[in-house]
Formats: sequence, C-alpha cells, structure tokens
Amino acid sequence: MQTNAANTPAVADGTLLDGLIVERSRGHYRVETSAGLLICTIRGRLRKELTYAESTQARRNVRGVKVNERDPVAVGDSVRVAALGAGTGVIEAIVARAGAAFTRADPETGQRTFTTIAGLDQMILVFAAREPAPHLRLLDRFLVTAEAQNVEAVICLNKADQGVEPWLDARLAVYRALGYPVIKTSAATGAGVAELRARLVGRTSALLGPSGVGKSSLLNALEPGLGLRVSAVSEATSKGRHTTTGARLVPLAEGGYLADTAGIRALGLGEFGTASGSGAGKGASRVRLDRLFREFRPYLGACRYGNCRHLNEQGCAVLAALAAGSLDAERYDSYRRLTQGDE
Repeated sequence: MQTNAANTPAVADGTLLDGLIVERSRGHYRVETSAGLLICTIRGRLRKELTYAESTQARRNVRGVKVNERDPVAVGDSVRVAALGAGTGVIEAIVARAGAAFTRADPETGQRTFTTIAGLDQMILVFAAREPAPHLRLLDRFLVTAEAQNVEAVICLNKADQGVEPWLDARLAVYRALGYPVIKTSAATGAGVAELRARLVGRTSALLGPSGVGKSSLLNALEPGLGLRVSAVSEATSKGRHTTTGARLVPLAEGGYLADTAGIRALGLGEFGTASGSGAGKGASRVRLDRLFREFRPYLGACRYGNCRHLNEQGCAVLAALAAGSLDAERYDSYRRLTQGDE
C-alpha cells in the first residue's frame, strides 16, 4: 500500500482527524479523512486487553495484559487518526462501528473470530454458474450470517454467459420463493450488471463469495477503470486462486461503497448456537439457528418441546412440515449440518 506524493494531505503532525477505513493490507490501513487519504498503522494499546484485580478501591490495579493477535479494527470502521506527516498517520481510537459486519470464524477451530468488513447495509453473495461449481451449502452459511444481523442479502450468480443448468435454476427458484433477490450477471458480457448496480446506489455493500467466481471482474464491470487484478481458475483444483489479498471499500460513482474481499473457501460459524441455544461451538453467542432459516419461522413455537432442535424429536412441527413437503429438503440438510457441526 503506497502513498501518492501528489495527493499527500497537507496537515500538521499530531492533528487529530476523523476518518473511514477504506482498505486494509498487511497491517496497514488506508483511511479516508477530510484532509485526504492517510496510510495508517494502529496504536499498540488498542490491541491490548487489560485484566483487573478485584478491588473495592476506585482505582483498580491491572492484573494482566493480553495482546490480541488481530487488530480490533476493520474496513468500514469510523476511526480517529493522528497525522504523522508525509501522508501517514496512526489510528488512535475507534469512533463507531455501525451497520452489519462480516465476521469470520476460524474454519479449523470454529472459535477464534475476526471482522474483515464493518458498516454494511447489504451483502452481495457471489457464486459462479460454473467453474467453480456453485457451493450452495456455503451460500446457506452466508445467508445465516446475514439473517443473524438483519441485513439484506442479494444472491448474485455470475458467469451466467457460460450457461445455467436446469438443476441450478430450480435451486435458485427456492431462494427466490424465500424472498432473497437473485440476479444473474456476466462480467464478460455485461448482462445483469445494470440491475446489480442499481441495488448498490447509496449503500455500503460487500461482494462475498468463494475464490474464482469473478468478484474482481464484476467489480471492474460495475466501476470501469479500476483495473483490479483478475486471476483464472486453477485447472488443477477447480478452485479459484485468491486475487484480493486484503479488503477494500471502493467508492461508487453514483454514491455508496462496495467492499471487495478475499475469496472464501470455508466459513466457520462458531459464533452461532444450535436450535436450542446449546453450543454449536464454544464461545458462541447462542443465536438460535432455527430462527435464521426464514422458512422455519412459521413453525417455531409449535413443537411439543420448547427446546426442540428439529432433528429427530417427537412432535416437531418443523419435521412435520418437512415430511409434508412444505420445507425444502436441501435447505433443511444445511440446517441439520450446521446444528450438528458437520461440513
């Protein structure tokens, strides 16, 4: 991440400025301020978590200091920075974190989490019609993260010019029936790009999805001239190569921001609980997963047992609806896998 001398802000050293983090890469942050863009590091004390000894005194003694592995700020956070000259600065404080955030759990442990993008109004969930083949269980995991924060989710099927197979069209119809907007796009031909662009105006949105689905190409189509790097899908693995190494907020010509993020091959959901709130991962906030599948909601509260997990319990209204064909079997399978911790 480099500064451009021609655009270096002329502010005195030590001047405090409010700003918006618009890019993060390798521990450095690009912050948009009233004086221009600053390349910033973060004050070390913001990474420290203090533990205090129990005391009845007004002044408490610090018992221990833990330095967090990850910085407590994310792209999209409003921060206060101190200018250091030559277009650089240091983040002194987090002013606010508004809107929804995209927080990932460690796919291996399902516990340690970190936020990559904050301040979101909506999530654009991008998958490819083919190459790589769409991973709909991963889509369901993304939808859970959106539902948990009450943020709008839009499903974007890119590379539609390569053809959409009948089975995939049928699956997309299921999501449309649930109320999720579905847009078919092609960064190559421009199909659907105008429809997607109209949904972005005046909002802060994120392009989220696996590697190789064409997120960077789609961003170039939405905002021509950005020149983001695009990489071909690996023929050896049929999985995309990561072309975006950090996260960035791109200002849109018609208003709003669009976040481009690194591709995601797995999405751990350690922060969510099971249907009964009893642990899909230690440290979970115990959001009930059944409430995050919107098609389940008409049946919740009608089960025989109040702590029903909707797996094999007698008198379960969700299982009865599934047996009657009122619920989609593949979506239920995604719920079951999440509840039981299966991939």
